[in-house]
Amino acid sequence: MEDSVFNDEGFDECITEEANFLVAPDPYDCTLQIKVRWGEVSSVKKLYSPFLEGLDPTFQFISVNESDDADCALDDACSDEDDDESPILQCQAISVVLFLYETFGRLSAIDVQRNFHFPPWKFHHRVELPLDAKPRVTAVQDFYQTFPGLPLWSICPVHYGNEHLRFHIFTKNFLQMRTFYEILTGKKATSGSPGFCFFTLYSQSGFDVQLSLKHLPQICPKPSKSARLKLKIKDISTIMPHLKEPPVQTEGTLWVVSDPDGNELLIEETDPSNGRRKTGRLLSNTSLETSDYETASIETESLAGSLNYSPQGTLTSSFSKRLTLL
Repeated sequence: MEDSVFNDEGFDECITEEANFLVAPDPYDCTLQIKVRWGEVSSVKKLYSPFLEGLDPTFQFISVNESDDADCALDDACSDEDDDESPILQCQAISVVLFLYETFGRLSAIDVQRNFHFPPWKFHHRVELPLDAKPRVTAVQDFYQTFPGLPLWSICPVHYGNEHLRFHIFTKNFLQMRTFYEILTGKKATSGSPGFCFFTLYSQSGFDVQLSLKHLPQICPKPSKSARLKLKIKDISTIMPHLKEPPVQTEGTLWVVSDPDGNELLIEETDPSNGRRKTGRLLSNTSLETSDYETASIETESLAGSLNYSPQGTLTSSFSKRLTLL
């Protein structure tokens, strides 16, 4: 049997049509909410527009809103929090990964990637996967940053099948996070490689919305105060036994919860239970068990895979750690 072809960790380009086109009732069941200071919305949208022109030109999947409690201003510089000699890289937990057709004119992956060459974009880190990985996977994935608190971005080429808008979460507790998001989304995670899984949340011909989880011992993710996922579920009571802390109701059917890694999520109920509509109160005394899933080990002399980090934004940084995926 011919090996399946993966265009990134875990996405099978030879996936059957039936599995690849499970259509969700609402394409906006999962969106990314980005908070910025007053007067900065237009600047952020202008920054992201070249990347989203083909997938989300009206900013419905990635929403940018003004807020009084935005974490930092756009004129703040990205601080280099990591020592150049440290084997651990800190970064925002949430990133955006776009899978675009390799050849599609000015909306192709190659053309869109060129936007990373201009300020304020700076190279952040690179993940190189084993060259002999089975099945075949994309060998290199580069992540770029702009301002503190905003998500990292990456562009990957796709040769055929659907294009994908993927919300990518670097995790500390992989197994715990996987279980939590399976319960939250009501979908079984698809595994691609050790320490990696993804969920296809919405699919139509030519376009997917995905959520992915990735654990690397070399990366220490930190929750973002400026970006959070918003997910729609029928009734928040269904996830209560899996929350460490009680949810906080912000207004009407909107609740703020945290996942096992401490990432803040905005939950919108679409069909809250009748018994709670009058009180709006929930209690929780149950939590998930903690479980770390380490899937890679540092191997400084191996050429099988590496993670390169450059606080200066160059691809030729002297800081280089190699990892071998198990």
